Parts: sequence; structure tokens; C-alpha cells
Amino acid sequence: MKNTNLMDETIKIASDLIRVNSVNPAFGGVGEKEKADYVLNKLNEYIKEYNVKNYSVKHYTIKDDKGIIRPNIVAKFDFGKDRTLHIISHLDTVPEGDINLWDTNPYEPVIKNGNIYGRGSEDNHKGIVSSLLLLKMIFDNKDKFCPKYNLSLIFVSDEESGSNYGIQHILKYEKEIFNKNDLIIVPDFGTPDGNYIEIAEKNILWIKFKIKGKQCHGSAPNHGINADILAFNFANNLYNILYNKYTKRDNLFSPPYSTFEPTMIFNNVENVNTIPGYVELCFDCRILPDYNVEEILKDINEFIILFKDNINKYLKYYDRGEEKHITIEYEILQKELSQKTPENSEIIVELGNAIKKVLNKEPILCGMGGGTVGAFLRAKNYDTVVWGIGEETAHQPNEHIKLNDLINMAKIYYEILKENK
Repeated sequence: MKNTNLMDETIKIASDLIRVNSVNPAFGGVGEKEKADYVLNKLNEYIKEYNVKNYSVKHYTIKDDKGIIRPNIVAKFDFGKDRTLHIISHLDTVPEGDINLWDTNPYEPVIKNGNIYGRGSEDNHKGIVSSLLLLKMIFDNKDKFCPKYNLSLIFVSDEESGSNYGIQHILKYEKEIFNKNDLIIVPDFGTPDGNYIEIAEKNILWIKFKIKGKQCHGSAPNHGINADILAFNFANNLYNILYNKYTKRDNLFSPPYSTFEPTMIFNNVENVNTIPGYVELCFDCRILPDYNVEEILKDINEFIILFKDNINKYLKYYDRGEEKHITIEYEILQKELSQKTPENSEIIVELGNAIKKVLNKEPILCGMGGGTVGAFLRAKNYDTVVWGIGEETAHQPNEHIKLNDLINMAKIYYEILKENK
């Protein structure tokens, strides 16, 4: 394959993307519009340079609840085939976190020892860069390239915060974008060897519990109901109940069991000598696909009733006259139901063969606890794999990826796409 200036193009695109801050607005960021504009300009640059025919670039833009534009782009290249290979990347990133933990400016690319450093370099610029490199490979070799499938490059917003304005939005236009016999790759996962293929994700359930007691002075707990004590005991008991009931293991996943972890806790006092009357407590649950999330919610509802009926087990001194006013409610922040892509599906076979040929590695099937847009596609019965090559530095300080791995990802797409004679 003739890859003239492929490394130069890799460095340019990967560097340009790092310089564009696209932190998800859910985390206080500016959103994805500038990054989407860059991707669109690069697509148009290739289309013009290579005089590409039979293509379409469609926009599925939406405004979020803050009035921020959330872009989604679907670029289709029609090679006259009945089926399409879709590669779906996301445009948004998470914040940089504690800047003191970075060795370099997270929004200024740094190349060192064959790696490029910067926020988003792995998550999910590897998907964006490798998708664009694939186009260059195809049209640099258009006289020799014989495609097996049409190609669809999809760039979505909001993956880092539930995908309401991303894949969930464009799935409203599902029939004009996807067909059930299409092949779908989501390059939003990756190991250094590049031979792990994610075929299943755990169900995700994020819950915020709202626990209301009665605020009072710290010196007189008998005049109030300490919402902190309620929250601590509620979390500990629910934690044990769920872990003790849902004990199945599936070695496809790492870890191979369901997890039910308390994460954030907030109360409404700012001084040491006030007993809080209201606490919010969050749980992050990652549940094996074998289990029904509705059954878990039923258990939670039953536990809330039981806990409220036994308040005196947890509080030593409190205003017993106010006990009937204690409330425990919850809000579901995120609920993603997942299922497994069949191990004999065509996309798994195709990707596995490409990994063997390009990387000389034996493919290994796996699952994961993290969530990707793949879960929403599998829920619609599309055979989807989540795959990539990476240094496993997503969301971390000093995020980075090997430049050669970006090229190898594009080579693997190319191998899947071409007709083997």
C-alpha cells in the first residue's frame, strides 16, 4: 500500500484535534462544534483533493437544554455495494482534571518517543484520526482499491455524558442511516496489542438518592434527624444487599462480576456545627447483561421501605416526632441496557481476520464495564464491535497514544473494507 506522507498527515490531524477544546457541556465545557467544523473541513478537503464522487455528508445537529449546539455528522461514500461498514467516533472529551498532574499543556500536542500527548489523543481522537486516514488510504490507492462494502464515517457528540445529543439523537433517523445487515465498528476501546475485541458491555445504572431528615444544631442531635447518618447506613446496607444477591461471574468481562459502588455524596451544610437535614448520594452500578435492571430497581424500592421502617436502628438521638417526615427518593441519572454481539457475527469475523493480517495477533473477545455508543446500537439489534489500539490512558493526566497505532487502526479498517481477490 502506498502511504505517501501518511505519518505527516497523522501528526497534523492528531495535533490539530488536541488544540481544539471540546469538553462536554455536562462537565462545564464548550461542546463539540469547533471540532466538528474541523472534521467537516477535513472531509471536504479530501473530497475536493481526490475529486470524490457518489458521497453525501449529512448533519444531524441539535441544541441541548443549555442552548448549546451539539453536532453530529454522517459522511457516506457509496461504492455501489449493498452493505455498509460504519465507523463511529465521538467528538466530545472529558475535562483535563488537575492540571498539576499533567507534564505538558493538555491542549498543546507534544510528540515524544513516537507518542502524541494531549487531552482526547486516545479518547476519542484515535477514532477520528484513523477514520480520516482511512479515506486518504482509499483515495491514494483508488486505482487498485476494490471495496467490499460502502463506507460510512459517523462523528457524534455527547458520548461522555449519556449520548442524548449524540447517538441517541441520530438513531431517531435510523432508517436513513443504518440497515440491519450493515457492519459497525466503534473505535472507543483499545489495548496496546490491539487484539481485544469488545462484544458486550455491562448494563449501566446511575442513581442519585435524595435523603431528607431534619437540620439542627450540632450540639443538639435530638432536635433533628441527621441525614448524614441515614446516608452512610443506607449506602452501606444497599451496597451489601446488591453485592450479596447479584453474584454471577462472566469471565468475558473485567472485572467479571456486577459492581454497585457509592460514588458522590453531597449535603447542604457548610459548617462543622450544623447537622445536615438533606443529603444526595450517588451509586454507579455496572451490571452483567444476564441480570434484569428492573429487578434491581425493584430490590432498591423494597429496601427503601425496609430502611425507613427501621430508622431507630441507625440513629441514636433524634427528633422522633419528625420521623414520619423522613423521605428517601431517587432519580435515575443514566440507564443503559446492553446485550452481546453474537460471536459468529460477520463483523467479528472480519475484524478478527484483519487483526491477524495487519498486526499478526490472535483476536480475543471480551466485554467491559465502561459504556460506549455500541450499547445503544446493540439495543437496536445491530451487530456492533468496539475496538481500537491504545495505551489505556483515556480520562487520565498525560493522555497519549502511539502515532503508529493510529495508522494501524486505519490499515485494519482498510483490510476489512477491501475485496480480497
